[in-house]
Amino acid sequence: MSKEYDEFKKLISYKKFRQAALFAEEQYFIDKSTFWITQQAHAYIRAGSYEKALERAREALAREPDNSYALMSGADALFGLHRFNEALEYYKETINHVKLQKRAVQGICECLIQLKQWQQLIDDYVTFPGPEDDYILYKIKALSALEKTDEAITLCKATLTRIPDNPPILWELTELEIKRDGIDYVIEQMGRLTKISSLPPVYKEIYASLCRRAGKNNLALKTYEKIGTGIQDLRIQKKKAFTLAKTGCEEEAIPLIEELLKIDPKDIYLHSSYGAACSRIGAVQKGIDFYYSLLALFPGEKRIYGYISRLKKKLGPQ
Repeated sequence: MSKEYDEFKKLISYKKFRQAALFAEEQYFIDKSTFWITQQAHAYIRAGSYEKALERAREALAREPDNSYALMSGADALFGLHRFNEALEYYKETINHVKLQKRAVQGICECLIQLKQWQQLIDDYVTFPGPEDDYILYKIKALSALEKTDEAITLCKATLTRIPDNPPILWELTELEIKRDGIDYVIEQMGRLTKISSLPPVYKEIYASLCRRAGKNNLALKTYEKIGTGIQDLRIQKKKAFTLAKTGCEEEAIPLIEELLKIDPKDIYLHSSYGAACSRIGAVQKGIDFYYSLLALFPGEKRIYGYISRLKKKLGPQ
């Protein structure tokens, strides 16, 4: 089974999720193992086929009711279907499994957040097993939602003394300080921090994001330039592209968005920004030509036909 499982994991790592699901099914027909039913459920979850994943997870549980991996797959499938109350119960059943404990706690927290059961999350927090820092962000979010801003800020700062420069905590702290002190004050404070060369890029990223929110797009662009120097930092490059497109710099934004779409052709926000930018500067035909070249690179990405159709409509009758 080791060789076959390695092949399955390789397909998952290459994001060939449906192919992985079919491979798992083939292996099941060979050895009739519950293991492969569970792996097929996992592959369907990664593919976003939550109904199929739930069906497979329940089939595995019908054979082995105490199978924690099948329970976890069922929980993830239910969560994907937005059936959060049911998912919550499944996650709770896996919390004592050592290897799944962290995922179980995170699943419980995510369900409670979706259900807006903020006080329940705080009450349950003290009972969660494992390292506190694995899920402290959830408590911070709950405190924020309950308008306990000062308590949440204190907890953020205490966490940052243990885990300096932790990005999720820094982002959450930023939002809390905006709520308490206003965005202009926070921009000023973050601007000072960006001048400290020893601090990691996340401070500049937060500062640029705040500048965008405050309408200071040129300052945001300058900051993004300092952070990302190569196309490999997709997240930063995407933010830079969106900012360029919004500030009348379509000539610069369009080629950057094209390069990003060659890397991530599924990003609907990039497509939206690209189509709008092409329209604004009269480059609709250029956009259509690019989409045909993108389709040659990704023939299986059928949504591209839709983007081509939308741009063709903007050309009017031919």
